[in-house]
Amino acid sequence: MHTYIFEGEITALTSISHIGDTLGVNAKLRREKVIQPSGTTEEIPIVSGNAIRGILRDRGMLHMLRTLGYGVDDASGTVKGLPMSAFYFLFSGGALTKEGPIGLDVDAARRWRQTIPLVSLFGGAMGNQIMPGKAKIGKAIPICAETAHIIPERFHSPHMESIWEMVQEEAYARRDDEKNENLRQLIAPEVRALLEASAADKRAKRGTDKDVAGETGVSQQMRYYVETIAAGTRLYWDIALDDVDDVEFEAFCMTLAEFARLPYIGGKSNVGHGKIAVKFDRWILIDPRIALDGKEVGFPLGSRYMNHLAQHADDIRSLIDGLA
Repeated sequence: MHTYIFEGEITALTSISHIGDTLGVNAKLRREKVIQPSGTTEEIPIVSGNAIRGILRDRGMLHMLRTLGYGVDDASGTVKGLPMSAFYFLFSGGALTKEGPIGLDVDAARRWRQTIPLVSLFGGAMGNQIMPGKAKIGKAIPICAETAHIIPERFHSPHMESIWEMVQEEAYARRDDEKNENLRQLIAPEVRALLEASAADKRAKRGTDKDVAGETGVSQQMRYYVETIAAGTRLYWDIALDDVDDVEFEAFCMTLAEFARLPYIGGKSNVGHGKIAVKFDRWILIDPRIALDGKEVGFPLGSRYMNHLAQHADDIRSLIDGLA
């Protein structure tokens, strides 16, 4: 068993949306207080480790399940699904409950961890027991003047700008397609007739024949604003894997490789937000028998993990399918 530390740098290739508070039509970035060297407090937009952890968990579990034959079979079109309890446990970490057995005994918990490395890494809740995960996913902290004192110096820029030079407000509009005559024809005639009758009634009450936008139903048109971290911003990111074996380490590296295929964090990726590049600085193996500052290790190919999935496929399916 070894402990690994990773420190790296995220670069925002498109602006990042990570909403905290919403005030009317204004969505603000999630913020955290950071005490400054002077003793003052600044609220800084920071991407939560919980959000990134959830993305990594989903990518890793999806890769494992597809490898084991779950999902849609492209050749036959048949679907091998999961029990709902297994789905929530693998992707969301499950939930504590007062019902059912008292919880997993030590041997059962050990079996889950040894059989499914990703459960060992990300943990989960089953019954009234929590299995803590070995993966400690850090927050993505913008590299700026207000955070320079809490991130390693080797990630500093020659000129550290204020975070507020990296934050912007983006405007969006949603139009009402019911006003588009070409699309309007797709509305069922009887519904369209009711909408137009309602509009005529409203015009009669106003004493005018002038059409008013939004009067033929619930208006879909609106304008709203989203606060984002600008493209090009660099963010510090760290990960720790606590007391993992070689298979668990490779399972996590495979998860990172899956994440790299679709590297998005935060929200609104469907409209282009959150695309990132990650510079894998180095993995450090922490072992007091070597040195307190550890030694650098290479990025594994994942063959041990894939062999583990192949050799234990039946046991993994048995555990998953039995979680009803």
